[in-house]
Amino acid sequence: MLSTVGRMLLATISAWIALGQTSCAGDRISPPKMVFAHYMVCCPANGLGATVEDFEREIATARSYGLDGFALNVPGWSREPHYLAISRRIFAAAERSAPSFRLFLSFDDAPVDDSATMLLELSASSAYLRVEGRPVVSTYSGTPEWGGSLRKRLSSSGVKPFLVPNYQYPTDKFWSRNYSRPTAQFLDDLFREHPDIDGYFVFGPDLGYAKPPTDGPLVAARSKLADKLSMIGISPYYRGLRGNFRVFESGGFQGMAAQWTAAIESGANWIEIVTWNDWGESTYVAPYGDIRRQDLWNYHWGSLLSHEAFLKASRYYIDWFKSSRRPSIDHPSIYYFYRPHPKSAYGIASPETGEQGRPKGWENLVDCICVSTFLPRPLTVDVTVGGHRQSTTMPAGVQHYSFEMFEGPVIIKVMDQGRPIAEKQLEFPITKLGQMGNFNYFAGEIALP
Repeated sequence: MLSTVGRMLLATISAWIALGQTSCAGDRISPPKMVFAHYMVCCPANGLGATVEDFEREIATARSYGLDGFALNVPGWSREPHYLAISRRIFAAAERSAPSFRLFLSFDDAPVDDSATMLLELSASSAYLRVEGRPVVSTYSGTPEWGGSLRKRLSSSGVKPFLVPNYQYPTDKFWSRNYSRPTAQFLDDLFREHPDIDGYFVFGPDLGYAKPPTDGPLVAARSKLADKLSMIGISPYYRGLRGNFRVFESGGFQGMAAQWTAAIESGANWIEIVTWNDWGESTYVAPYGDIRRQDLWNYHWGSLLSHEAFLKASRYYIDWFKSSRRPSIDHPSIYYFYRPHPKSAYGIASPETGEQGRPKGWENLVDCICVSTFLPRPLTVDVTVGGHRQSTTMPAGVQHYSFEMFEGPVIIKVMDQGRPIAEKQLEFPITKLGQMGNFNYFAGEIALP
């Protein structure tokens, strides 16, 4: 799709060379721009027994899409030793097959002792991400007291972590307010009162594509003012399960594209795709087999739908972010995103019990077949759903369009100045049954000459 592959390869190599000798402007740390994915160590696609070879294949896939590494999400491991065992295998895979692929730990409410023990062991790996020789440490939520305790615990070993946390609380006092959506005052106070913090990671991206993203640009701006690093979370979609049975509309890829654009234009240092493999909250972008496959871990998370096209469409923005230039588009690409049922259907709240219902926020969903195009020249997209035909000409560049949803099979045709060049019947028809898609998006691609 892009003409910048060679230039991006050179830029990536240069960036990794520069990583070990980070430049500074005054006290400001300026590592190369990198894109990571948040990896749930609890949930490898091949199960808890996933091998080093399995992780090598996952890393190869991530690299093929331009990712620079994984942030490994881990809670305490002393009660659940598989977290450390799996992390060791992931590090072994990176060391063996991908010298430039970097890993770092993102602690999820982990006890300080567990965190310190794990970091001391794994940061010795050549695959561990370092800035100015210091191992990068991130978090999901947490407080500055946790970070201070971790630093103190590590000091006797001569290890000083490079902290880029997602602290959502200013203190560990029980009355402390949650700042899952940070404010300027919260960030300014955090950086001023805790100078040992090296940057900030905003985990929960803006959800609800109709509004322009604001959290990422705010974090990037306030971090820059404080001479700190910013890491912006970007998510394709969200639909939880069980007690967290809620959903947010993304307009297909349009919401993710808006997050990418806002992060790029705000001058963020790093980006973290949230997530690689959180199957339960539907934020995953990782492929896990045939595009029609739905039975990962024997339906442990219910029926899943492929999200790989979210990752494919993101490649344009990954290249843009790293090069600071909008890539030229030499080959056309067309991606489609849709729920295979209307929002009025009933889904499965809990895969264990089969409890049915609609997720919180279902009424704000949009029933549509969403198409995103990356085109060097205009092409006409013709969508027929259950016998209802709709057509529009998509201009050159990056465009998003929503076609009305009806019940029945979905067929997309693509025409170049009236000449048919591609036709595809999509993988799943639109039905009244919500259990199959369960308020998730299916994402696919039209093969074009």
